[in-house]
Amino acid sequence: MFKRLVIATDLRDGLHRFSRFLPSLGAGGVEAVTFVHGVPYQDVGVRVREDTEALAAAAEQLTLPTDTGGVQVQRVIRSGRPAEVVVQVAQEVGGDVIIVGTQQRNVLAEKLVGSDALSIMRKCEIPVMVIRPPLVQVLTAEEMDLRCRHLFYHLMLPYRGRPESKHLLDCVLTQVRKTPVPRVECCHLVWVVTDPIRRDFDPDPQEIQRANQELQTVAAQLSPYIAQVYTHVRTGNPVEACMTLAQTLDISAITLTEAHMTKLWDLSLSLGGELLRRIPYPLIFFSSPDK
Repeated sequence: MFKRLVIATDLRDGLHRFSRFLPSLGAGGVEAVTFVHGVPYQDVGVRVREDTEALAAAAEQLTLPTDTGGVQVQRVIRSGRPAEVVVQVAQEVGGDVIIVGTQQRNVLAEKLVGSDALSIMRKCEIPVMVIRPPLVQVLTAEEMDLRCRHLFYHLMLPYRGRPESKHLLDCVLTQVRKTPVPRVECCHLVWVVTDPIRRDFDPDPQEIQRANQELQTVAAQLSPYIAQVYTHVRTGNPVEACMTLAQTLDISAITLTEAHMTKLWDLSLSLGGELLRRIPYPLIFFSSPDK
């Protein structure tokens, strides 16, 4: 699905571990990887200067192996605001996707301290894949090997027939047509029927039937490019339904679009915002059509 990865790491999130598994990424179809680390400038009185000690420490820690399995690899360690550095480098190297780590926070923490992942999503036009640091920090070498081979193997695609859902479908279709390798082996389409007022409601059978019919149409569009496409209609809270299904369906990542996030970002109760805060699975965000 993505061949040219830009992996943004703060060297504490565990994402630099991917440098030890370049042959595994290559076996999964990845062709090029760029590791990026941004070092903020230091404030010295009324001036700013490069943090030479932090730059040197990062260069010592972020090393690249000699055996890359044929994958093109480079590292960029640069002074500047980390989110801006990542976006600049992604544009320079022609990356297909930016992989970034983010901790699970509540809305208040996001409002107070912000998030580099959110900043990158705001500024970037290419997809952003968010991976929880614990996912890669605790994996054994054997588990990391499998994870790297199957980064985009099984996807979940939330869909409700709305403009953001149709845009997300268009983004995924465009990507799998343009880049059939690395291959997406399986996609689970999920439609959650909700009631905006009541939590315990009896869903309209006609609405469930309509959801099933539309999902079948969507599945037919994906089937020529993805070997296995399944449809699921659930009722209740979309976030809870996605979290429950992800645990039972062997999901590699959940796809969303930036339109699933409100323009306010913080203090949002949107599907994307809640999944970003709560769900441990990797999330792939595609940019909005108006970017």
